[in-house]
Amino acid sequence: MEGQMEDSQVMLSHILDLSQDITNRTSMVDQLSEQLARWRPLLMKQVDSLVVGLKMSDALEKVYSAESHAQLLHSHAHSVHRTAADWFSWTVTSQNPVDSAQQVAAIAQSAASLALNTSVQSELPLSEEGGVRLKASAALLEESQRINETAEELQLNVSMVTSRLGLVRDSVRNSSLLLRQPIRELQSLFNGSSDWLEVVTLQASRSSLQEALQRLHRLTLQLQNSSSVVVNTNNTVRETNKLVIHTHSAANEAQRKLEEAEHRTERLMERIKPLSMLGETLSRNLSDIRELIDQARRQAASIKVAVQADRDCVRSYRPQILSSNFNTLSLVVKTTSPENLLFFLGSNTTVDFLAVEMHAGKVSLVWDVGSGSSRLDFPGLDISNNQWTRINATRFGAHVSLSVHQLEAEAAPLPAVTATSPGPARILDVDENSVIHVGGIGPETRRPAPLGGASFQGCLGGASLNEKNIGLWNYERRTGGCGGCFSSPQAEETSFHFDGSGFSLVQKSLRATSTSIVLLFKTLSPGGLLLYLASNNTRDFLSMELVEGHVRLTFDLGSGALTLTSNRKYNTGVWYKITLQRSKRKGYLSIMAADQSSEKEVLEAESPGSASDLNRSDLDPIYIGGLPASRPIRRQVVSRSYVGCIKNVEIARSNFDLLRDAYGVRKGCVLEAVRSVSLLAGGFVQIAAPSLGQEAELLFSFSSLNQSGVLLAAFSEERTQRKHFLSVQLFSGALEAELGEVGGATRKVTAVKPDGESFSDGTKHSVIINVNRKSLSLQVDEEQRKSVSLLPGGLSRLSPASFFIGGLPSGEESRLPIRLQEVYRSFRGCIQHLVLSGALVDLSGAVKYEGAELDSCLLEERAEGVVLPEDQDVEPTADPAPLPGAPPTQLGAIPPGALTCALEVEPSLLPAAVQFGSSKHSHMTFIIAPDKVRKSVSLKLSVRSRALDGLLLLLSDSKQMDFVVLRLTAGRLMMSADLGRGPASITSSVAVNDGEWHAVTGEVSRRSLSVSVDGLSPDSASLRGNQLDVDSSLYLGGLPHTHSTRRINASSSISGCVRSVSLNGAMLDLSKPASQHDVTSCFTTDQTGSYFNGSGYATLMRDGYKVGSDVSVSLEFRTSQSDGVFLGISSAKVDAIGLEMINGQVVFNVNNGAGRVSVRSIGPLLCDARWHRLLARKTKHSLSLSIDGRSFSTPNPYPQSTSAETNNPVYLGGFPVGVRQNCLSTISRFRGCLRNLQLVKSHLSVALDLSSAHFLSGITPNSCPVSRQRPAGL
Repeated sequence: MEGQMEDSQVMLSHILDLSQDITNRTSMVDQLSEQLARWRPLLMKQVDSLVVGLKMSDALEKVYSAESHAQLLHSHAHSVHRTAADWFSWTVTSQNPVDSAQQVAAIAQSAASLALNTSVQSELPLSEEGGVRLKASAALLEESQRINETAEELQLNVSMVTSRLGLVRDSVRNSSLLLRQPIRELQSLFNGSSDWLEVVTLQASRSSLQEALQRLHRLTLQLQNSSSVVVNTNNTVRETNKLVIHTHSAANEAQRKLEEAEHRTERLMERIKPLSMLGETLSRNLSDIRELIDQARRQAASIKVAVQADRDCVRSYRPQILSSNFNTLSLVVKTTSPENLLFFLGSNTTVDFLAVEMHAGKVSLVWDVGSGSSRLDFPGLDISNNQWTRINATRFGAHVSLSVHQLEAEAAPLPAVTATSPGPARILDVDENSVIHVGGIGPETRRPAPLGGASFQGCLGGASLNEKNIGLWNYERRTGGCGGCFSSPQAEETSFHFDGSGFSLVQKSLRATSTSIVLLFKTLSPGGLLLYLASNNTRDFLSMELVEGHVRLTFDLGSGALTLTSNRKYNTGVWYKITLQRSKRKGYLSIMAADQSSEKEVLEAESPGSASDLNRSDLDPIYIGGLPASRPIRRQVVSRSYVGCIKNVEIARSNFDLLRDAYGVRKGCVLEAVRSVSLLAGGFVQIAAPSLGQEAELLFSFSSLNQSGVLLAAFSEERTQRKHFLSVQLFSGALEAELGEVGGATRKVTAVKPDGESFSDGTKHSVIINVNRKSLSLQVDEEQRKSVSLLPGGLSRLSPASFFIGGLPSGEESRLPIRLQEVYRSFRGCIQHLVLSGALVDLSGAVKYEGAELDSCLLEERAEGVVLPEDQDVEPTADPAPLPGAPPTQLGAIPPGALTCALEVEPSLLPAAVQFGSSKHSHMTFIIAPDKVRKSVSLKLSVRSRALDGLLLLLSDSKQMDFVVLRLTAGRLMMSADLGRGPASITSSVAVNDGEWHAVTGEVSRRSLSVSVDGLSPDSASLRGNQLDVDSSLYLGGLPHTHSTRRINASSSISGCVRSVSLNGAMLDLSKPASQHDVTSCFTTDQTGSYFNGSGYATLMRDGYKVGSDVSVSLEFRTSQSDGVFLGISSAKVDAIGLEMINGQVVFNVNNGAGRVSVRSIGPLLCDARWHRLLARKTKHSLSLSIDGRSFSTPNPYPQSTSAETNNPVYLGGFPVGVRQNCLSTISRFRGCLRNLQLVKSHLSVALDLSSAHFLSGITPNSCPVSRQRPAGL
């Protein structure tokens, strides 16, 4: 760019030189003009003489020649004029690039200023500032490129101007030459030409040249300005280049910082992963806890108890219902008092209430839904005769009915009485303040004026509201003294009701080659899981379930699944008996009505493949009536829950109590009708067409998030000549009801929310539709009813032959108006509590349904349970890897020296070093002067550890408002501090949990804190505060169990060795702490493992460990002692297991109750001070032992005994004096090292952490001295 500017300067100087040359030539022309002026008189004379001479001579040809020369001179003058004009236009053209250069320079200068201001004044975060600078740099580079292109165009234009000026110069030169020739010719004509000819010629030349000079002068000024602008532009570009370089360096720095931040983010994410997994686990646990709480509430509500009251007992309950346009109430009571308040539902914040009371022995229903109270009496029956009486009340919109029947009466029940609510209100409001009172009204609840009594005397045997049972035992508040009734009406007790929220868990040992299951079920639900039998360790499973009313059996023996499905539907509400018989691969299934064995459906088939055994453990669960949410199932299983009744379950000829280990299960069988349906995939439900009569009322509630969709649709018969329909739909967020002729005239009424919002808001809306001969009306929630008049006989023309809910089958949409045919299956949401012809519709009797989930109310798909993948087996809990067998070693094959134990010297100890980690609260305490650390803290120490986490050092006050803490986190050192104005932390970039010594330095000041490892560059962070106010105690290695860890987030002692500790330059004497707990000396060199010095033992699982039928013990050991105890678990009787070393060989003892059985290793002595891997396995009555890959086993003479029934502590390395161990032969305590200790069962693996032992003596956890053995006999 600078070179181009210099070229432009050179061209500009050339233009100025050319302009000066033109000026000089103009002066010459002026001199010629003066000479012509002097020659003018003579020329006039000559012309006169010439005219006379021409007449007298033959000089006419010369005159013609002079005229031709004059014309030629005139043409040259025109050429000069045109050349000057062209030169001026090119000058103007050159001015445009100069102006462009000025503008570009100004833009570059402003961009440079902006970039400079941005780089200096930006307060953005480094990452964002780097991005802004990169963008600004890119923009400056683009501007610089445009300036470069403009400069190139300017150079080209200047060169063109230069060439044009050259043409002008040549033209002027040619003009001068041409002027000389005519002058000579004129002089030759009588010594010159005529004066007038010279004047004309000179005037034309002078005017043209003066104009050219003026234009050149202007051009000169403009070029001078352009030169200054170019110079300024050059300076600006130079500064811009500097700024771009600076911006590039800043961008590189930002990129480096971003990469560092990304690296730190990755490290942080690695540290967060365990927390994320923990959070997910906690979330699942919370979900399970919530589910269990709901199940507990339902279980409590299902407890049957009759409440007795004597005017002073009032129980309050929280209603489990929502506001709705319908209510059902059922009570079972017995009383001798004629005046009672039996039931009350109301709130102090609304006028709505529902109550049942007695006057003069007669039952009355009293209610108010917002338009005034009403009363309905049942006059024909006095129930104050101490007989059990059932009271049923229903309210559908404005229509209310009441029926009363004594259960022990022989007479037929009296017909129900009916009434109508006043006013337009139709919804009974239930809010968070609503309360149900049984036995009267509590003092805290306002009693409505229409109610006469406020107390109850008698016995209440049961209550349900909106078909939901009110557990009389599960009250929220009680006032007065309440008792129980001696007896109450009981339902069938041999069956069990599953409410769809839980399951029953049983266990049974089954033969692998055959399965025998018998059960009876009764349900109205089309789908549900009856039984699920699976294995924790294999992919084998067996399930029985209902799918769309059909019974389906599925089982997989390992080589493919077999599915059998019944032809008939069995969700009819009557008892059916299922019998399953499986013999190897062949399955036999029969289904029949419990009271009609003649109607039997039989299915038979064989499973694919060659597998014929259903492999499972005796402890693998059998689920009945559902599954826990966390249990993974096979893909072939459709349902995870069941709503209905089950009884007489028999598995392998054993019966079970389904309440023993159950959730969501209660005794008795009361079938619950299906009142709701969720449509989430564009489906529909078709029910039997109702009879509408002369006047029809339809009630339902819905919730949806879709703006459009068909809710209800009814059609007349296809065979009639004129077909009619009734439809209720959402259309663009409004609710519509439409009645009319298919393809003809229709009448429509529309309801819109008064606030302009949509009904598709996901909340529940109650709808009432009235159709009679004259009008069609629609009411949504408590809004004003909308009506439209009908043509004469509008309703009588609609005799429904088909009725659909939530959508239509494909092909039926043509019967709707054209505008609705695109949304005939667009509804997504829930429809529930449909009332037709004055009765709630049971959707379990649906004629047909598709894409619908009955007995649920969802707005979106529920989270599916865990499904096991099909391409791999279920992963069992990892057992120790099986070890290859080896033949016993013969005595002659044992090398010399392998018959004696190694001699191991005492482990050497480090002076002035301490080992922490013998317990979770291992620590030392030192007394310091708090004022010495008030302004700054400097810590130095050396640490050796293999732990991931643990506390190294703490300074704090009693409330931990100010503190300095050094701890190990994920193998790295973290230093945290708080000087009273907020905590700050810094983590070392180097891990120190490699078992090697590391020198650690930590610094805390008023402005920063830092930590350094092994003299490397310290990692630091900023800190705010004035001073450190701490107590006089310094904790090293851990904290006492009484010390709070609320803010420091480190409760466990570090497992490792510490030495050379100094605080602000003063060394701490580790041999003289103020106090200490569970601190030992450090080994000079150590390795992974826990050291047993032969004087103590460890006690773990003091609450007891159950050995059972299967267990494996896995560990590694190193010892130079011939005898010692590894592990012992023993009951007070005889059941036990024991693992020990006897005479240099490992012995594994098991007693399942019939007698001790032992297996012993054979070969070289194992007390050679080298590491050996041991695996002892008990599987039912068999036992085996593996040492370093060599397997040993022995037959068990007591095969009938398979389980060691223990629930006792686990002892390692020995056991207390006075404690009996039935499977240990030696009392010698183990001396040596153990590591990687595990107790493994098929479904549970327990790692034995010695630092968490209930009792520990003579053991150094997590530190084992490196062996320094001497040859035997020395």
